[in-house]
Amino acid sequence: MRTTVVLGLFAAFVLAGSWVATAAAPAAGIIAVDKVGNTIRFLDPVTLKETGKLAPPGKSVHELSVAPDGKRAFIPLYGEGIYGSNKEPNNKILVIDLAKQEIAQIIDLGMYVAPHGLAATRDGKVWITCDQQNVLLLVDPAKNAVEAAYPVPGRGAHFVVLTPDETKLYISNKEGPVAVFDLKARTFKTGPHFGKPGVTAGAGAGTEGLAMSPDGRRLVIADNDTSSIHLIDTATDKAVDAAPLANAPLQSSRKTRLIRLRYSPDGRTIVATTYAGAETWIIDAANIRRQMMTPVAKGPQGVAFDPDGKSVVVSSHDSGLLTRIDLKTGKPIATADGGDGIEVLSYY
Repeated sequence: MRTTVVLGLFAAFVLAGSWVATAAAPAAGIIAVDKVGNTIRFLDPVTLKETGKLAPPGKSVHELSVAPDGKRAFIPLYGEGIYGSNKEPNNKILVIDLAKQEIAQIIDLGMYVAPHGLAATRDGKVWITCDQQNVLLLVDPAKNAVEAAYPVPGRGAHFVVLTPDETKLYISNKEGPVAVFDLKARTFKTGPHFGKPGVTAGAGAGTEGLAMSPDGRRLVIADNDTSSIHLIDTATDKAVDAAPLANAPLQSSRKTRLIRLRYSPDGRTIVATTYAGAETWIIDAANIRRQMMTPVAKGPQGVAFDPDGKSVVVSSHDSGLLTRIDLKTGKPIATADGGDGIEVLSYY
């Protein structure tokens, strides 16, 4: 009953007009990483129809980071497997020219294998995690080389996000808490604290998705033990709030729930997807208990906000489907072919 009331209040809040989308320039396109098909796909930003594709030179495309200037995208070649079962890991990063829709460069990471999460910086470099060696790399595409490597505290270094001022970097660990890297001192700090009274949150099953608010003041983290999300104050790296994903199905705490998170460009909305549960949540960033849950096709992972601020596109990795969801109502309004199984996508 409580959940129903909360969802109803959120719907009323949104429909009342308190949520005003910010204007944005039209997107040139969408780049999508089809992990299942090992293909890089380009989509029309309005119709979601495919306009081009690239076959990578090796196995297997995984994640994605678009450079701040919107001209290039970086995609790791992870290997044929998944975390914990990647017997033939790859060691390369693809640099994609978005205007030409072609591979402009291939960066060889040498001894470092299974590259996964990555974040591009304003100076043209890229931070990358390699989960098998649990290492954080700084890669300089201009030199086609690894500039530095740092052991990551924890196990299963996975996703990476930067603060907008590029002073700190956060890494989720599939088998441990989030790690915090001070980019000026080039050292790891104590990670976010889940010790808020009344909030149950452990790191036994690790952390998965994480996202940075556009203003850099908040980090949102998915906790795999409880299917909860946690808001972290980036000034102190301590939890300020936490809430379960409403009506999330109960699952084994020993297995990752593959929760992904994304802030909208205006910072007012958080979208969460759960791979195992086939659900998407539209969450009020100002009050994370205000949630609308929407069932989608099997295996949702990727999240991309339409530039007009009115809808969001979710890619279902297992179903080869793209679903556009209206942010005001939380209802699916369109679907499109999603290749063999898109894991992540982004407007550019």
